[in-house]
Amino acid sequence: MRKIIAVIGFTVAVASAGLAMAASDLGKQREADMKAIGGAIKTSAGFAMGKVPFDAAAAKAAMETVAAKATDFPTLFPAGSETADKGASPKIWENKADFEAHAAKLASDAKAAAAAADQGADAFKAAFAVVGANCKSCHQLYRLSD
Repeated sequence: MRKIIAVIGFTVAVASAGLAMAASDLGKQREADMKAIGGAIKTSAGFAMGKVPFDAAAAKAAMETVAAKATDFPTLFPAGSETADKGASPKIWENKADFEAHAAKLASDAKAAAAAADQGADAFKAAFAVVGANCKSCHQLYRLSD
């Protein structure tokens, strides 16, 4: 009987450690993806604000990064991962469909901004403004304050 209890205890401990590691990995991936999006936004903002000379290829690549990361981002928030990082609001899991819709809109608008980059700085600037508004909107709803 003691062996059975010991085996069960060991199994529970290993499973708990696996879940904690999985949550930690999700948190790290969320952070890495947001840093990639943030870097792409920073690059794009420089072009949109005229702080750096417009580079259509770099602007397009930045927006393609945002689109790709935004498309995959909702998959990093499965049920049970609420404590994987400190920046995610519980509202993500309470309003999962809306959170996913925000990510889908960001991806769609980033794709439009990537296409606009080929049309020049003014077209990119207008399209990028929509992307920036999406970021702000989602952060206001689903990101906890630092």
